[in-house]
Amino acid sequence: MDPKQGNQPGYPQQRYAVQPQQGYSYNHSTVIVTQPVAAVPVVHSVPDNMGLAIFTTLCCCWPIGLFAIMKASESRTALESGDIQRAQTLSQESRRLSLFSIIGGIVSIVIFIIAAVFSITNRSSYYYKSY
Repeated sequence: MDPKQGNQPGYPQQRYAVQPQQGYSYNHSTVIVTQPVAAVPVVHSVPDNMGLAIFTTLCCCWPIGLFAIMKASESRTALESGDIQRAQTLSQESRRLSLFSIIGGIVSIVIFIIAAVFSITNRSSYYYKSY
């Protein structure tokens, strides 16, 4: 490789010592080339609770779960726009609504079981009455 041509792309930088000729003085100077450093954005981790909201909508109390999905979506949008405080607030609201949906689902299942048991016991007593 000829020192006058410089480095070829893809090969490491090499230095060559140049000897001064007689009668000439050579000024040694060092050139340092640095590559620009890309700024890495700081990613704030705010859970949007979208998975929990979808689960509670499908498996528990769907009316409350729909509101939890809406809040989780708003939280995700706020996080993408850089509004961390609003994203955290909406995330907490989504989580709270999801928990209410779980509680509502459990309560509705208990009420359904009680109604089913009550209905079965009333029918059986009706059929077994003796006149």
